[in-house]
Amino acid sequence: MLHQRYLTEATAAHPMRHAATPTRRVLRVVAPMNFGGTEQCVADLLPRIASAGVVTDFVTLSSEIGQGPLAEAARQQGGRVWPVALDRRFSVTLLRLLRQVRPDVVHSDCGNFSGLILTLAAAAGVSTRIAHFRGDDNHRRRLHQRAKRAVLRRLVHAAATDIIGVSPSALTCAYRPSWQADPRCQVVLEGLDLDRLMRPSDFDVRQAIGALPGELICLTVARSSPQKRRWLLPPAIAALGARGVRAHCVIVGPLWGPDDERVRQVAAECGVADRVHLLGARNDIGSLHRQADVFLHPSNLEGLPGAVLEGVALGTPTVATDLPGVHFIAERLPGLTIVDLDESPSGWAAAVLKAVSRPIDRPAAMERFRASIFSADAAAATYVDIYRR
Repeated sequence: MLHQRYLTEATAAHPMRHAATPTRRVLRVVAPMNFGGTEQCVADLLPRIASAGVVTDFVTLSSEIGQGPLAEAARQQGGRVWPVALDRRFSVTLLRLLRQVRPDVVHSDCGNFSGLILTLAAAAGVSTRIAHFRGDDNHRRRLHQRAKRAVLRRLVHAAATDIIGVSPSALTCAYRPSWQADPRCQVVLEGLDLDRLMRPSDFDVRQAIGALPGELICLTVARSSPQKRRWLLPPAIAALGARGVRAHCVIVGPLWGPDDERVRQVAAECGVADRVHLLGARNDIGSLHRQADVFLHPSNLEGLPGAVLEGVALGTPTVATDLPGVHFIAERLPGLTIVDLDESPSGWAAAVLKAVSRPIDRPAAMERFRASIFSADAAAATYVDIYRR
């Protein structure tokens, strides 16, 4: 049965074991350590994993260590971080590092590129080799890109001892549609640390953006990326205005020139430049949610969208695009309004008004989340079980 592969469902009701077992050392290979939902989720889990006797080192596929929260979180839990550039000496450099570090586990968060990484791990004698898939990446590619991806998938199939995805659709799209027939495959849900989101903040978003009482605060948390489609938000704000509802869009996430400029340009064209606010990266997301009237997520590419999970966990009425990972959340927790990927600005406005018309009960939402399969404790327990096999 499909649900049997959600290991976090099986472990959610059971705390992690703290038996006096030998320390297990994991080498986790990740993208550049910048600000992002994945990096924050991994950072949140590290203290829980370390408390079970698992030390996590990191390799970041970059010439330098990024400024996001993950590197410091790793060091605080006894881990080390090495940058390894994706140049022509990459394979030699990584293989040499693997032989020096001698990890018990290599856990690669690099999609199908994990095939090469885990092949090198096998050559270095690493016994547990994990390929981790996160996105519903089924976009059309050119012939040479498809050929490269096919080769890397074959390497994953040959070298991985465990193949995990953040949702069923992540394994279907990124690995293979028949993943359920492969006993190495399982869904491991991303854990969300609700305690982090409950930290207090003195920031008054309504005062900061000049929003008057009664004006809607529409929050979005997303990095500057074309896949996040933040440029769809200004037309939705304008469509709300056409319905007599004055609204502000507050966009949180690392700033990056081209995508930010597109958002600003569209906002100016829609006549709402004064009500679209790019705040950059922040560490008080929970406080912003508690001040927001609604959370908007227009992305067209996700695995299990952590930003949507944050909104639902905190009881913020949430409107998100029709993606498999969004449905996966909606089937387990209430509070989501789903719109088509090609929904019009008027349709977005209607969905926002529908979402905010429902009563908000944040304490009840948080209580449901703590008991759900999405909690950080459940996710950490699952990872520890895999690492200690």
